This record gives sequence, C-alpha cells and structure tokens, in this order.
Amino acid sequence: MANWYGSSRSNYFRVKDRDAFLQSTERRGLGVFKNENNPDYFAIYSADNDSGSWPSYDLESDTEIDLVAELAQHLPKGQVAVLMEVGAEKLRYLTGVAIAVNPKGRVIDLTLGYIYRKAARTFRIPESQITRAEY
Repeated sequence: MANWYGSSRSNYFRVKDRDAFLQSTERRGLGVFKNENNPDYFAIYSADNDSGSWPSYDLESDTEIDLVAELAQHLPKGQVAVLMEVGAEKLRYLTGVAIAVNPKGRVIDLTLGYIYRKAARTFRIPESQITRAEY
C-alpha cells in the first residue's frame, strides 16, 4: 500500500483582521503567501511536509478541525477564498478538490471524481460504463 502525497494552496484573498488571521494560520500549521502587489491579500498553503493536505484534526484539543468554517470567519464582505488540494497515491489514485467559501460560510466544491457523472450526463451513457482512472 502506498502513501497519499499532495499539495494544497488557496487563491489570494483579503482578511478582516490581519493579526488574528496570521495567528490562526500559525495555530493550524499553515503557510502564508503575502501578495507582493497588494499587502492586504494573503494565500495559504499546507505546511504539512508529510502529506501536503489541509489540516483536519487538532491533536492538542483532540478535536476535528473545520478549516473552511474557520477561514470564513476571517473574510470580509465580497471576498471568496478558494482552497485547492491535489494529490496521488503513486499512480493508483489521483485526487483533486476545490472548495470555495464566502464570509457567510457558504461553500461550493468540485472534485476530479465529478468528471464521471458529468461525462455520463453529457454523452448520455450510464456512469457505470465509464472506467475509473485508477487500479
């Protein structure tokens, strides 16, 4: 069995309180990119050298993390954060997900796996007739 390795990053977005946002990213072990052209905009990335995925569990408090909900609290009106994560378990599985969140916590998401449903609908064939890109 192989390990899954990935990469995760976001778009650039503005935050309500720079210091509170930076404290929360540090607490979650996230890296931060600062936009050179506009210092009020930030992007985040997974600083997890083991998997590269977004944090989902807090070992100190022994609780699950809802990173998307936490991030929404930092967004001012009119901003949308997009979190992307791609990875692979060797060439057995390729995965990808994009999640967009607004300041109200409304979320939309899209996965690479959605292509099977979309292809079946578009080409009018049963989804079960489309083989998966995996072994």
